[in-house]
Amino acid sequence: MTRSHNAKPPTFGALVSEDTNRHCCSVVRIQPPIDTPSRTHSPLRDTFGFFGNFLRNPTSVGAVVPSTRYLSRALVGRLEDLRPGELVVEYGPGTGPATSVIRERLPKHAHYLGIELEGRFHEHLQRRFPTLHFHHGSAADLPQILEQRGLPRPARIVSGLPFASLPTAAQDGIMDGIVWALEGTDGDFRTFQYVHAYGMRAARRFRNRMLERFEHFERIGPVVRNVPPAFVLRYRGVR
Repeated sequence: MTRSHNAKPPTFGALVSEDTNRHCCSVVRIQPPIDTPSRTHSPLRDTFGFFGNFLRNPTSVGAVVPSTRYLSRALVGRLEDLRPGELVVEYGPGTGPATSVIRERLPKHAHYLGIELEGRFHEHLQRRFPTLHFHHGSAADLPQILEQRGLPRPARIVSGLPFASLPTAAQDGIMDGIVWALEGTDGDFRTFQYVHAYGMRAARRFRNRMLERFEHFERIGPVVRNVPPAFVLRYRGVR
């Protein structure tokens, strides 16, 4: 593989091998910040609601409890460099842990769209974040959703989707939309995988397919103050 010498240097850590010697990733250990609980929102209520939805539909909900703020902060990353009118898209916001971080960090001149398939979560998100916009549907329909809403291609896609448990066709459909959205741009895609599931066949397949389609890959973490611990995966530079 030939890499571009004009590419921007990785943001995180030093380079190590990942999955195959042909690809590289950078790794950073997350030092969790001091977290201040919200006075108006109950994480415990989110946990019970999330767990209930997991029991009702475990194939569409990828975790038993919501992500912690530590993982959410690592997943969202910095947003202050977004230019006026640029868009952040979130796949599978769930009960909104990463959405809350995006709301805190999103510049006033930038836009946000959350795409949530689970109806109960979609209703919850609209109530919890009345100033943000959410679409009830599938992330695989991103091109059509953006066209319907008159929105530009995103500068960042943040995902909470359970790629390791999605069927192959669903994985491929969503990856096609990610590539379409970020091709020819400086935008990036961020998702996470749990440490205990990192070696699963479906998780490896997802990473290998993404490495085939993106020039740059970074692995951040593990974020140990999440239950369970997780890696954040960042991809940029569509081939």
